[in-house]
Amino acid sequence: MSYWITFTIIHRRRKELSVTEIHVPLNISKHLSHPARWVFLTLCVLSTFPFLPIPAELSNLLRVWLRVLLVILMGWFAIGCTFVFRDALLHRYDLATEDNVRARRVHTQLHFLFRLLIGFIVIVDIGGILWTFPNPQLWRFGSGLIASAGVATLVLATAAKSTVANLLAGLQIAFSEPIRIDDVVIVEGEWGRVEEITTSYVVIRIWDLRRLIVPLSYFIEHPFQNWTREHSNLLGTAFLYTDYSVPVAAIREHFTKVLEASPLWDQRVCSTR
Repeated sequence: MSYWITFTIIHRRRKELSVTEIHVPLNISKHLSHPARWVFLTLCVLSTFPFLPIPAELSNLLRVWLRVLLVILMGWFAIGCTFVFRDALLHRYDLATEDNVRARRVHTQLHFLFRLLIGFIVIVDIGGILWTFPNPQLWRFGSGLIASAGVATLVLATAAKSTVANLLAGLQIAFSEPIRIDDVVIVEGEWGRVEEITTSYVVIRIWDLRRLIVPLSYFIEHPFQNWTREHSNLLGTAFLYTDYSVPVAAIREHFTKVLEASPLWDQRVCSTR
């Protein structure tokens, strides 16, 4: 009943909102309606077990597996909540705006942190599944697995140095911001825009629509050009090829007059050297 009431209110609220205001209720319905429905149904089935004429052994077995299913569904619901939270934040920071430095910063940090949060939820959910079984041996196995996690971490770190380096580089990129989503960069002699930043690599959309896949550690260990680090303003150079007899001073004076009369000049740089 509570599930039905909640999502009925959300659907009615969506009809009352304008197109620009409908984003959050739409995401709640999109990401949470299905996991919430299955969590509700599983809880209903569990609550009716004492009243069902089922043998005790079969009832206990079914109850354990329903609890495992409930833990999995709760993990699904938690992941859906992170999607709603991420989309609600990203909706406030539009990359299509003219001055989108802050939006690119937020998109970059949220995409990386979102993937880490999903991984954390999956790990917690697996731990919850292990602790659902009423088996002390399984609990001891889980405790031993956790106790050996330190040794396993060292072994994995030694065997997968590049993966660990990319993970640490991702944290550095997310907060020191040498690149952001939609930045214009030149990497390996290729001009393009940062299209996606994952936990291990960066996708750069090159001007001819090719995709350049670059490891995250590259942006920490190698120099590269970022044309939109703070703003998109760039200085350009114009060359005039003339005869040696041309009066250079007169050309410089005339150039300054033409530049000052142009509405396209941003009043920042005027150099004739």
